[in-house]
Amino acid sequence: MNMPKSMDAVPSFLNDQWIATLATVDKHGKPHAVPVWFTFDEGKMHIQTDRKSVKIRNIVSNTNVVLAVYNMREEAVVVRGKARIVDDEEELRKLTQAHIDKYNRLFNIAYKTKGIKYIKLDAEGRDNMGIPLFDTKVRCMIEITPKKILFW
Repeated sequence: MNMPKSMDAVPSFLNDQWIATLATVDKHGKPHAVPVWFTFDEGKMHIQTDRKSVKIRNIVSNTNVVLAVYNMREEAVVVRGKARIVDDEEELRKLTQAHIDKYNRLFNIAYKTKGIKYIKLDAEGRDNMGIPLFDTKVRCMIEITPKKILFW
């Protein structure tokens, strides 16, 4: 994938990248930056996370966020935007499945395999690490609506 040369190329770039850095700010103005898995769909970024995470606590008090997506070739997309917490069970399920699909696709590309489900869910919707991905009491989705997108 070459660096995005236009806004039209940004979705393709984002859909082929593994990790982003999400920056939030706490109620005292202190920044917090963490690596995250993400998806990009219909012009919005999505990050699945623990409901009790620092990211969520920060977004509750300040919805301004920055997400930086980059690769080893010095290509990057930086998204400045507003975050909201997705609590709706049906929406969480749909967006989480998009995460699973994206990362299974990327794992298959990385390992030169086809159709293998590297992220497997048990009967209760827990992933390989035992995280109940669809349980809205434990998990939620951060949705970022971009206000400005930079790329190089």
